[in-house]
Amino acid sequence: MLHVLILAAGLGTRLRPLTCRIAKPLIPIVNGSPLARQVALAKKLGSGKIHANAHHLAEQVQNAATELGIDKVWVEEELLGTGGPIHRMWREGERGELLVLNGDCEHDLDVEIFLEKARNSGATCALLAIDNSKINTLCIDKEHLLCGIKNKFGTAGSSNATFTGISWYSAKAWEKIKESEKDIRDFWQHEIPFVLITKGTWIDIGNPKGLMEAINSTLNSQLSTLNSKLEVAGSAGSGRKYYRMQANGHSLILQQSHSEDQDFEHFVRYGKLFGGLGLPTPEIYAVDATERRVVMQDLGSVRLCDTEQPMLYYPLVLEKLIAWQEASEKAFELDSELAGRVFGESDYLWETSYFAENYLQGYLGMKEIPADLTEFFKNLAKRAAEQPRVLMHRDFQSQNVMIKESQIAFVDFQGARNGSIYYDAASLLQDPYMMLPAESIEQLFRLWHSANPFLKNTSFESAWENFLIASLQRIMQALGAYCFLSKKKGIKSFEQYIEPGAKRLKEVINLRKTLRVYPHLLYFPTWYHAEN
Repeated sequence: MLHVLILAAGLGTRLRPLTCRIAKPLIPIVNGSPLARQVALAKKLGSGKIHANAHHLAEQVQNAATELGIDKVWVEEELLGTGGPIHRMWREGERGELLVLNGDCEHDLDVEIFLEKARNSGATCALLAIDNSKINTLCIDKEHLLCGIKNKFGTAGSSNATFTGISWYSAKAWEKIKESEKDIRDFWQHEIPFVLITKGTWIDIGNPKGLMEAINSTLNSQLSTLNSKLEVAGSAGSGRKYYRMQANGHSLILQQSHSEDQDFEHFVRYGKLFGGLGLPTPEIYAVDATERRVVMQDLGSVRLCDTEQPMLYYPLVLEKLIAWQEASEKAFELDSELAGRVFGESDYLWETSYFAENYLQGYLGMKEIPADLTEFFKNLAKRAAEQPRVLMHRDFQSQNVMIKESQIAFVDFQGARNGSIYYDAASLLQDPYMMLPAESIEQLFRLWHSANPFLKNTSFESAWENFLIASLQRIMQALGAYCFLSKKKGIKSFEQYIEPGAKRLKEVINLRKTLRVYPHLLYFPTWYHAEN
């Protein structure tokens, strides 16, 4: 009988923090896991019994075993190495020939041919290898037998190859493996294996680079679009797409940016920076800068705007925002580019220009922007730029706050800046996606103001004034974006937020009694034709 043992006990240290959450053989790679694919291979080969060993996050492997069709999981309280699990199976009564597969690689190698060649080789054990000049360590003689391993034992041989983790042992060889031979290479020194060098794709997923290579290889081999292979987990106005890779009860998010995404590098760098500071952002596990792909933690599908009782979460989100702002000094110290990425007067003027072009002119049909309105924009930008600066998310609205059980996390942070302490609070509380009642906005702002250590010497009245200034800026920027994305980019889903955004802008203007309210700012659709 052919037994198959899938090695699945490794710690996965090079893939941390991903492997702190998911056992390495169960990591989703597109639409499956390495363990699932090895089980499928074992079944194709006609295995009489499929085994797996487990140690790190062993319960995950055990939970997946029934789903996948693994007959027995051998849990190791202490790691037994590469030879120990094989000896243990023999000691506990398993008999027959044994094929060992590696649970942390992706490949398309012909293992059926390997088994045939191994059985006919005259040797009692065999190794499947590929030629990879960068990491070749097996030394092979002219008879295709192993004669050494670099830096381990033996002689140089006539050729070299890389071990794929796939090996075969006859019943005779299996019984000879000693308990002391926890490193299976010690056994190979005296029971000389036959080595078959084959061609094909073989990827070690033991590190982030290998993980991304495996994902790319799987995507390319299936010859279809991302949309047809994976569940769409979301999209952004920037054109980024998010896909959910799922396997055996675990999931990861694959972010795909377009080739012209100028903020891709910022997303990756800031994501690693914020994660290192313990800020509430998704962990980044692997990156392919060429393909513009990022593999990251799956924070679920529930955004703040999707929750049934959002008011329960707003205080918690504001608490996280304060922690985000408290990390400003450390973040700027660690990333000087971010510290110098000041969101200043020219940026605020760009926002109102964007608003004027896309909302006032593009949506409302205003032919020219009045001089007094332009002057208003300049004064507003100056006031906003004078506000105290902290780490600014820059797009801190309800669609960019993920809620998963008790966990709150921020996404789409690639636009982070060194900017106004009030801007993110305004983005969240004045968000047209949610349209919080005015009394709720003030109540939540009071909560944020009283708990924020940066504002302990700032009166509520002064803070509220600054908050309304930031609110005007943010709402105009959002209105400009809704019009641009719906009218020029053709993303019709944004059109529904234009009128709520316009309503919110009017409300803030009416609250802002210390500023002159320019009538041109009140050109909203319900009045526009009557006034012209």
